[in-house]
Amino acid sequence: HAHMFLGGTAGNEKKRLIETASWGDDAATIQQQLISHQKFHSSIQRSHEVDRARDDLLKKGDKGNLYHLEQEWDSLQQMSFGRTQQLQDLQQIIQEMSQEIMWVNGKEEEELMFDWGDKNIDQYIPRKQESYSKLMSALEDKEKDLNKLKAKVDTLLKNNHPASDKIEVSILLQVGALFFKEANETYSNLQKEHETVRKNFTCDKNTSLEDLLELLRGLEREKEKIMENKRQVSHLVNRSKSIVRLKPRNPEEKSGSTVIVKALCDFKQDHKVICKDNEAILKDNSQRSKWDITGPGGLDMSVPSVCLIVPPPNPLSVSLANKNEQYYEAILSIWNQLYINVKSLIAWQYCLLDIRHINSLTISMLAKMRPEEYRQIMKNLETHFQEFKVSCHGSQMFVDEDKRAMENQFNGAQAHYDRLVVQLPTYNQTIKKDVVKGTKSEAGKKKVVVSSSSTCSSSSSRSLSELHALRLRLEAAEGMLSQHVHICLGEDGVHDCGLKITHLEAVQRDVDSIREEYLRLRESILKELEGMNDPDKAQFLRSEIGIINQRLGSLESSSSAYLQRLQALRNMLESVAQAEDIVKVHEARLTEKETTSLSPSEVEDYMLTLKNIKAELDQKKDILASMEAELAKASHWNGQVDGPFQRCDLMLSKYTDQVSLLSDRWRRLYGQIDTRIQDLQLYQPQLQHYKKTSVSLIDWIDATRKKQDALQATKIDNIQALQDHINNQKALNSEIKLRRETVESVLKDNEACVNSIKDYETDLASYTSGLETLLNIPIKRTMLRSPTMDLNQEATQLQTHYMELLTWSGDYYKFLGELLKNMEELKIRNTRIDVLEEDLRLLRENIQDSNDKNKSLEDAVARYRLELSQSQDQLLSMEEVKQSAALQCSTTRESLDTTQSQLADLNDQVTRLNYLLEEEKRKRRLAEERYTQQQEEYDSVLRKRQKELETVSWSKMEVEKSVASRDHEIEQLRRQLAEEAGRVKELQKEMSKVRTTMQSIKSQYNEIVMERDALLMKLKLSESDRDRLQKLEEELSHIKLSLETELRSKQRIQEENERMKRDLGYWKDQYESKQGLIRQCDTDKERLEREKSSLKTEIERLMRELRELEESYKSKLSAIQKELREVTIVRQTMETELKRAKEPPPLDGSTVIFDGVRKSVTPITVQGLRGQVSVMDLVDANLLKCSDMDQLKQGRLTSRDIEDRLRPYLRGSTCIAGVYDEANEKMITIYQAMKEGLLRPGTTLELLEAQAASGFIVDPVNNTYLTVSDAYNKRLFGPEFKDNLLSAERAVTGYKLPGTDKTISLFQAIERSLVEKGHGIRLLEAQIASGGIIDPEHSHRIDVNVAYKRGYFDEKMNKILTDQSVDSKGFFDPNTEENLTYLELKKRCITDKKTGLILLPIMDKKKLESTQKNTLRKRRVVIVDPETNKEMTVREAYDKGYIDYDTFQELSEQECEWEEITITAPDGSTRFVIIDKKTGRQYDITELLEKGVINQSELDQYRSRTITLTQFADIITDKTKHGSSSFSTARPSAASGTSSVKSSSSASRSSEPVGAIFDTEALEKISITEAKNRGLVDSITAQRLLEAQACTGGIINPTNGQRFGIKEASRLGIINEDMVALLKPAQKAYIGFEDVKTRKKMSAAEALKEMWLPYEAGMRFMEFQYITGGLYDPEKGCRRSIEDALKMGWLDGRAAQKLQDTHHIKILTCPKSKLKISYKEALDNCMVEEKTGVKMLQASSVSSRGISSPYNVSSAPGSSTGSRSGSRRSSRRSSVDLGSPSSFSSANRHFQTSYTSYTSTK
Repeated sequence: HAHMFLGGTAGNEKKRLIETASWGDDAATIQQQLISHQKFHSSIQRSHEVDRARDDLLKKGDKGNLYHLEQEWDSLQQMSFGRTQQLQDLQQIIQEMSQEIMWVNGKEEEELMFDWGDKNIDQYIPRKQESYSKLMSALEDKEKDLNKLKAKVDTLLKNNHPASDKIEVSILLQVGALFFKEANETYSNLQKEHETVRKNFTCDKNTSLEDLLELLRGLEREKEKIMENKRQVSHLVNRSKSIVRLKPRNPEEKSGSTVIVKALCDFKQDHKVICKDNEAILKDNSQRSKWDITGPGGLDMSVPSVCLIVPPPNPLSVSLANKNEQYYEAILSIWNQLYINVKSLIAWQYCLLDIRHINSLTISMLAKMRPEEYRQIMKNLETHFQEFKVSCHGSQMFVDEDKRAMENQFNGAQAHYDRLVVQLPTYNQTIKKDVVKGTKSEAGKKKVVVSSSSTCSSSSSRSLSELHALRLRLEAAEGMLSQHVHICLGEDGVHDCGLKITHLEAVQRDVDSIREEYLRLRESILKELEGMNDPDKAQFLRSEIGIINQRLGSLESSSSAYLQRLQALRNMLESVAQAEDIVKVHEARLTEKETTSLSPSEVEDYMLTLKNIKAELDQKKDILASMEAELAKASHWNGQVDGPFQRCDLMLSKYTDQVSLLSDRWRRLYGQIDTRIQDLQLYQPQLQHYKKTSVSLIDWIDATRKKQDALQATKIDNIQALQDHINNQKALNSEIKLRRETVESVLKDNEACVNSIKDYETDLASYTSGLETLLNIPIKRTMLRSPTMDLNQEATQLQTHYMELLTWSGDYYKFLGELLKNMEELKIRNTRIDVLEEDLRLLRENIQDSNDKNKSLEDAVARYRLELSQSQDQLLSMEEVKQSAALQCSTTRESLDTTQSQLADLNDQVTRLNYLLEEEKRKRRLAEERYTQQQEEYDSVLRKRQKELETVSWSKMEVEKSVASRDHEIEQLRRQLAEEAGRVKELQKEMSKVRTTMQSIKSQYNEIVMERDALLMKLKLSESDRDRLQKLEEELSHIKLSLETELRSKQRIQEENERMKRDLGYWKDQYESKQGLIRQCDTDKERLEREKSSLKTEIERLMRELRELEESYKSKLSAIQKELREVTIVRQTMETELKRAKEPPPLDGSTVIFDGVRKSVTPITVQGLRGQVSVMDLVDANLLKCSDMDQLKQGRLTSRDIEDRLRPYLRGSTCIAGVYDEANEKMITIYQAMKEGLLRPGTTLELLEAQAASGFIVDPVNNTYLTVSDAYNKRLFGPEFKDNLLSAERAVTGYKLPGTDKTISLFQAIERSLVEKGHGIRLLEAQIASGGIIDPEHSHRIDVNVAYKRGYFDEKMNKILTDQSVDSKGFFDPNTEENLTYLELKKRCITDKKTGLILLPIMDKKKLESTQKNTLRKRRVVIVDPETNKEMTVREAYDKGYIDYDTFQELSEQECEWEEITITAPDGSTRFVIIDKKTGRQYDITELLEKGVINQSELDQYRSRTITLTQFADIITDKTKHGSSSFSTARPSAASGTSSVKSSSSASRSSEPVGAIFDTEALEKISITEAKNRGLVDSITAQRLLEAQACTGGIINPTNGQRFGIKEASRLGIINEDMVALLKPAQKAYIGFEDVKTRKKMSAAEALKEMWLPYEAGMRFMEFQYITGGLYDPEKGCRRSIEDALKMGWLDGRAAQKLQDTHHIKILTCPKSKLKISYKEALDNCMVEEKTGVKMLQASSVSSRGISSPYNVSSAPGSSTGSRSGSRRSSRRSSVDLGSPSSFSSANRHFQTSYTSYTSTK
């Protein structure tokens, strides 16, 4: 699997590249990344490695790995496509955000640059107002754009876009742009509110009471509006703290303080990093795009300004919010003042009314009132006066003088009232006039009495005065006490409480003295009352004493309660102060730290500190309890205050809130400490583990790096050493790769630590923020240096160092491999060069010979030098010197000519060598080019670490330098000597490239140099030669410079060429992308045109079909009318013949016999099943012959004779009449047998339906034949069967055609779907078996062939009814539990000798049980989950991917539940059968013995229990598997193929898709749409199932299995209207996609190829067609195999392999198990309704995995058992206790009940 490995490895590496790819910060970077990734995406779409791997796997037939490879490569392409989409989304959102930022910056710059110092105020103010209006309008428009942008951003963030940190800046934009607008709007609203309050709520003393009350209600309504503004103001104040600052971004804005900026995202510059949310100091922002900052750690950086914000708070936003808040407070204070004014005026008005009323009272008016009436008047005044005193505090309507005046008026009214009350008894006494006439004595006596009365009256007046004075003192004390109703404490609450307690104690002493005075006065008044004769006065005094006593008691209790309340409040305040000090101290300690440490010891120390703090809080917990207890006491005593004194809970509510706040803060301290300890306890082991693993990993990386350095520093001398070196490097590289998991583990530990720290910091920040919000005070914070930054840096460095080491090691390993290959090649070349060196040695010897010849020339030169020196010494003349020099030069020239000729010979030899070296040069060039290419590839990575090559490189450079210098010398020599020397130069250049030959030719170079030196020495003697040499050197330097210039220009041209190539590639990619878009647009346009033309064609076709249908219906109508006319003519003819037959024939003497001789009478009708039957009908039915008619005419045959002869056809019935109970030896009705438990309800209904369809319900006991109604009246069956039997009786009486009075037969009712097909066939079978098919129109039976000739049914039905091979076993034998035909069941019946009725015998259960032996053996395969060590079933293991499909099938076959059954037939024969209850496999042991599959010894082993039932079944299974292919004993079941509902998986491959859903709870078949509406099937699964129907032939009607188009199906209600549009592509996959040009109908495969179908939909439709029989060819109207599709070019190899793959994609959700399944699995799990052929998929509302349906069919694949009424196997599908035989009967009863309810529902 080399290629498989390459493909998988390449895929994983490329996935890793995609996952670790970075995300750009700006549009340009993202564009580059997008272009780069598009190239990468194009490369993975054309991967030769994957193609080779796929081809290899296809050749090997390795489908598993091929499927894995396809999945991996598909996932890689999807991941790559996903990154492309994400890059495009990021680019678009960044561009939009950049545009918005530029807009905001532009508006900001306009505002900042505006000159407010301009003196032309009149000019710039209007302009500024206009610009402000435009700005507001633009902000409104921009708000919409920002909302749209925010929605996009929220969508990306919600979808977890990988570059979310780059996007979050958009939120800041919107917040900054909208805050000021909202704040200004709020300010405007406050101004309007101010005007409203100021104008609408004015009042004075002249305002009437009614107006004052209306103003009060208006003020209360206005308060609600003001409170709405309060919420908005508070919202703005909170938001103002989070608004970023914009002014400091302006470079011209100078700030006196340091400006702190905050990073919006991570940014890296060189090795400097600033992370998201890090703070830095702004140094210079003069450049708009780049800002200079001092980042974390004091590092200076240049960061894009878009990545930075000036963090909140913004002074402008804060000041504007505070301005709104102050304005709101001002409005609220105005409202409060107005409210106080109105309340005080209302109380004043009420007091005036009460005072006027009291002052208007007279003694006579008071005498007419009851005491409680005038006391209430005074009480009202006192209440209103108290309200006035309270409300006038702070009122602007009343000054102190007004208050004193009101108090005087109150006192005057009270004094007037007291005078009247005191005078009232005297007045009452004086108005009583006793007109008594008497004597003078009596008059004298009267005077005495009057005097006594006068004395008593004066005493009473004194008592009343004292009572009044006492009441005034009492009221004064109450007034003093009322001052303590309101608990108004200052800042020093404890001190204020002490003063109030002192005052209350004085009041309490006064109350005590009042109590003493009251007791004294009470005693004296009681004494007066003893002798008082006036009862009214006595009653008044007693009531006054009682009232004073009551008020005095209330005053005493209230004063005590007030005193206790204040004392408790003072104690509580002291406790609050102590608790607050403790809480503040510990809160300060908890807010000191904002993060944790990376040192485990520091973490441990801080945990210990937290525990100490918690211990301190526990020690001081009693302070908190004391505070709460004192508050409870204060609340208790406050509750003890009497009602009249109006308890005031305002201050107590305030202190309750304060105590509650402190308690909450105390609990928050506990909670915060516990949270921090828990977090640190979780974090500490993570940190310790990370420290331990990271340190060990870092040490390993350092040690491995040193090993790598040592390996690279090793000097390599030969190939063997290189191979050893490669082995060492390979071992090291493998070790490095093995450490990848360790690195990933350390990185995970690092990430876990980072997450823990972030959670910890979040908790700390949340606590601090919560504290700020709770206390409404800012907490000073420092710049947070989070340890996560260090951890992230450590993780980055660790990963970087590891990746560098891995890359370094891997690249060096590859380099060594290439070096080994090159050295081997060089070794071969060295061998060849040795041969060349030998040739060069010969050349050197020849040169030596030439040197010897030149030696004489050297001697001559030496002599010349000697002579020259002598000539110089002798000061020869210049002419002689020149002549001699010229002579010598000529000689020298001749010598040089000779030398040149010799050199020419040498050049010839060199030329020959050049030819020999030409081939080696070419090969050497290729090797060097390959080596150079490899060197360039790895040069960047190995530049710093290729120490082992330094020596080689240095020697190479030295050799090249020496060769270059020698080349230059040779070039000069050759230029001086001749052009032929150029070849020598070329030879030397070529030879210089061979590094190993440099030393061999060095001597040759030295000799040439010596020759050159010698010649130069000679030439130096001549000045002209010297000049020429100088010129040559200058020319050489110029040439060198020109060469260097040309080299630089060549390099520049190459760079320009490369750049042009890159630009060309870029524009080519752009062009290709644009062309692709254009092609896509053209394709879409063409597709739309095709769809348009296709729709047009479809409409035309439908119109044509409509016209054709109309014509066909018209023709049919005319044909029917014609037939009707013909039938009418025939009927008239027959009626004429019948009339003639009725006329008496003419009398013939020979035919008349008198005196008792039989008369000749022609009978006309006989009695039929329901009515009279004409004999002509019997002749037409082939029941009578023409000769019989003659006998009738002659009188030799009577109607009685005909009825007796044709009784089976006219009256009787040979159906199964009843049941014979063998156990009790009695004959009973079928219904009675069911009641006694001998028959199941389903079997009972079938037998009774057969009777009803055969003509009559039979009473076997009384031997009578009855109609269904008569039988019901005689209780031959119960009401549960009445409707079913009446329906079955219509097979005799006929069915009414809907809408007409026409009677039709049973078959015609089946044809018109009035009767379900399977049910109707069963009734027809019963008629045939009981005498013949019943003609309901003529009321008698006819034979099947006659019925067929008469056209009562078609050929297909005729074949079903007459062909015995057709399997239609719809009846059940209760003895053997087999499914049989009605005729077969009749054969097993007995005939009653007395009545001749056919009876079904029911065998004795005891005998049956004695001959039947059931045993169960069960084998279960268990798989252990490697992760959880829990047991799984085979299915669960397959669903989780632990085993493949083949293993799943193999293990599923091994799971079995074998059952042994011995069946005794009615004839006494027995059969020994074993059955696998899971799969339905059945083996007939007797048959296996007869056919030699098993031998007797194996059966004996099982009988003797030597082997178990499972082992015995395995033996049979193995032998049947490995036996002859033509022989198979295993059967799905005894009744396979006969059930009305069966599983489809055991049958041959069907071409029908899933057509309906079977509701296992309601026990009914429903359509897929109904199942979706009931919630049994999800919408996607429903659509997929309907798509499978539409693309394979049409939507299936679950009632009869007919198929319709989607529009017709929608009209019939099979599918919903909204499903029609979704199913159109699927329907086109069947009817064909019409090609606009060729008008050819294309299949789904061709449409997918032409891109008319989406890929997923096309593959889905083809899978549906392939699974159900093959790909559909709409042109030919037939199915095509995969081979045909490949030949026709519909599919390529990959698509064909995907369709043939057994691992189909799971696109459905199983309606029963709620698991994901493929369509193939859905088909395998279907049930087939034999009556209609409709496949039904079981469904339930909840997952019932493993529980089968009570539809009497196995839910397991491979089972085809079951019948409509329930078979032996189907009745055992419930969960069974394997050790309890009784479970079988209970299971049977359960399913019988279930099926009965199902039948009644039907």
